[in-house]
Order: sequence, then structure tokens, then C-alpha cells
Amino acid sequence: MRQERDERPEGIGLSVVVPTFNERDNVAEIVRRLDTALAGFGWEVIFVDDASPDGTAEAVRALARRDRRVRLICRHDRRGLSSAVVEGGLAAAGEIIAVIDGDLQHDESVLPGMVRRIEAGAADLVSASRFLDETGTAAEGLASARRLKISNGGIGLANRLLGLELTDPLTGFFVMRRSLLLSALPHLSQLGFKILLDLVTAAPEPPRLMEVPFRFRPRAHGDSKLDNRVLWDFALFLIEKRIGRYVPLPARFLSFAMINAVGILVHLAVLMPLLALGGTGFAAAQLGATLVAMFFNFSVNNALTYRDRQLTGGAFWRGFAAFALLCSVGVLANVSVASMMHAQFADLQLSLVSVAGALITVVWNFVATQAFIWGRDRRSLRTGLRLAQRRAARAGEATG
Repeated sequence: MRQERDERPEGIGLSVVVPTFNERDNVAEIVRRLDTALAGFGWEVIFVDDASPDGTAEAVRALARRDRRVRLICRHDRRGLSSAVVEGGLAAAGEIIAVIDGDLQHDESVLPGMVRRIEAGAADLVSASRFLDETGTAAEGLASARRLKISNGGIGLANRLLGLELTDPLTGFFVMRRSLLLSALPHLSQLGFKILLDLVTAAPEPPRLMEVPFRFRPRAHGDSKLDNRVLWDFALFLIEKRIGRYVPLPARFLSFAMINAVGILVHLAVLMPLLALGGTGFAAAQLGATLVAMFFNFSVNNALTYRDRQLTGGAFWRGFAAFALLCSVGVLANVSVASMMHAQFADLQLSLVSVAGALITVVWNFVATQAFIWGRDRRSLRTGLRLAQRRAARAGEATG
């Protein structure tokens, strides 16, 4: 992963992490507003840009040449708000980290009060809530009734399934100690865009939480990132965290397995009409249905399960060819395991034998395709964690 970073300014106590994608028009205004709101604080701002095509990174570089408090991490092979916050936090010079959106909807004037609560030890994480303002105008930045309904529904689900009591667990505006990020890092899902929930549920010890009200401004520039794929990520995140208390299954595997289950229905939906029409032998119909189902599984997984690593253009078709090849190996494993079990345990029901073979196929397909098609591990984050731990150890030796 290629990253571009400036030198760290001295005397930094607060690092503001701003994930961006197509927010070029907002960059200068964000820095100006932070400069006003954080007067008297030693601060830096770290823009984590996911290779925005609109020139966001170039706008940040231009500011960084004039202001050493402005830093840039430009990611060319990773996407997603949650992982952007993590990487920005690992690069932070300050012991206190603030997270704020790049669309100017978060009211930066409440940052000083949030930071002071952390400094005073009143909480481990202070979040800004859109729903604490009694005037009813705090969430007016939710521009449509649909977004408001989605937000309210998500809040209810998150609190109920995860056992939380927050008025706005979906907020992307919060302040925390860097130590909280480091302690939660090994257990973070990093799927989707609700990093606050991820941090709170992944921390080894339940963090002390506090909420403050803020006014959620209408969007000035840029487009909303909320789409059906984001909602899918959120649903998977909740499922992963809920069942993870009993069975530690990663969200990507759950997504992959559910899509493959639908792929079986696609297979049957193609196979049956081909056989009913006549003139097509079973082998040819089975091959055609298999290819259609494989293409469905690959394209939907590419769009949903691995949307932060999505293949496009020529890479899409090369990926599909590799997917078909790897899944063919999975089919052979399925048949081999099912046949072996049927031969060894003749009294087992055929349905159980078939299920066992299918499970082998799903696990193989997931592991193999993640490694060879969408394969990106967390080496960069693990390296960042090790470096952060070494820095903390050296700081302890220096003060000891």
C-alpha cells in the first residue's frame, strides 16, 4: 500500500482524522474551520483519501505545503470509512484522536468541549449525537425522509442487538484516546462505515461513553455515500457482532455464504427451464446453469462482499476466470468429501452427506478466492500496531 505523509508537527496533542472521497471542494474550508474552533490546541489534521478522482488529494497537498499541521494519507488499494479511520489513527501524532466527516455536516465548534472531557478523564470516548438537541433541528442534515427512517431504524437495531444505550450509535463524529483504538484494533471488523460501533464492541474492556449534542448541517458539497451496499455492510456487521459472541465467523464469510446460497437458487432457475424446453442434454444444461450461477456469485460478491476491493475493467474478467477455476476445484472437493462420507457411513442420510460436501465447497471457495482474487491481508495495520506499541514503550522508558 502506497501512502504519502508529511512530517509530524511538534507539540501535537490532538489529531483530527478526516476520511475523504470526492471532497475536494471542502478541504480548505475544513482546515479553516478547524483553525478557528481549535484555537489554543496543539492539533493536526490527517486527511485519509481513497484515491478520489476529483482531485481531493491534490487539494490537501496544496494546503500541506503551506501548513505543516495538514497531512495526507493517499490510499490506492483500500477503501472504506472504517479502515480509513484506523489507518489515520495509527498515523496520528496526538494521544487524543477526533474523527470528523469531510462533507462539512459535522459542527466542529463542539470539538473543544469533547476534547476537554477526554482530557479530564470523564470518558474514554465522547460522541456527538444528532438526536440530543431538544429543538429538533440537530438532525436536519438528514436531507430526506428515507435517510431519517434508515438512521432511526439502524439506531434501534444497533442498540437492541449490541446491548447499547446510545441516542446516536451511528454517528461518525467522535473523540477518543489513541489507547482505545490500539486496544480494539486486533478485534475490529473494519467492514462498512460505522467505526464507532466497531470500536465500542471490539474493545477488550467496555469503554466509558459520553454523548454531546450537535447540529447536523445540510450537505454543502459532494454526494452522500449512503447506498444499498452500505446498508448491506451494516446488516452484516450487526450479524457478525451478534453471533460472534457464540461463533466467531467474519462478516465477509457470512456475506459470501449468503450470496452463494442465493446462487444455488439462480442455478436451479436456469437449469429447470433449460431441461423443460427439451433439446438440451442434462450435461449441457448443468454446465450452462453452473456458469450463470458462478457469474452471479462472482459479480455480487465483487460488488458487496469485497466492495472495498472491487475489481473493474479487465481485472473483473480476469478475476471471474480465476473464480470459475477455483470454484471448480471446490466442486471436486464437494464430490470427493460427499462420496467418501457416503461410502464410509452408508447409513447417513444423503441430505447430510450433501450438506457436508456443500460446506466444504463454501469454505474452500471463500478461502481460495479471498487469497487469490480479492487477497489483501492486514499487514499494513498489523505493522502500524507494532510500530505504535514500540513508540509507546520507548515513551515509557523515556519518562521512567
